[in-house]
Amino acid sequence: MWFSMWAVLSVASFGIAWFSLIYYSIKRRNNHLLRQEKLEKLVLNKLKKTDAKEDAMETKSQLSQRNAVVWTISTILVVPAFYIFYVLMVDLKKHEMHEHEFLSEVVKLAKGSGVPLDIQEFVDLPSISRDKFVALSVVTCGLAGVYWIYRIFNEYNSHFRMQWMLEDTLLSFLEELDKKQK
Repeated sequence: MWFSMWAVLSVASFGIAWFSLIYYSIKRRNNHLLRQEKLEKLVLNKLKKTDAKEDAMETKSQLSQRNAVVWTISTILVVPAFYIFYVLMVDLKKHEMHEHEFLSEVVKLAKGSGVPLDIQEFVDLPSISRDKFVALSVVTCGLAGVYWIYRIFNEYNSHFRMQWMLEDTLLSFLEELDKKQK
């Protein structure tokens, strides 16, 4: 759902939809991290032809799961809300850096397979300065929260769209690899 729709729903519901937006965003983030970890294990196991236990150590996400209910409820208070927004932005940046490392390794391993792998590079998200985040929040007396949640929501959605394309490419590559090995 588009952020503008959530914003209209939040106004119409006197803020109740705001909490659904936060909860939904954190829940999607957690599910995405789990899905990415499974994809990495599948691809690396196929390319390396090794034991899953060995690769589980390499592909374990560095980011922890966030408790969507607790984090959503915490946004009622102003300071925890801004902390949550900032951490969610930083988490996405860390996750994207991890994905870049993973894709680099996959490209290296795929070169010797004889099956072409065309992975489009991810677009890097602009870094968000902690000082800028705090300054905007103070200067706007908290209204910057709407801006931050807008950025978070849209950047996660963009990331998920790119991830779906990447998954399709990697799964097609694995199918071609299977056909070649048979």
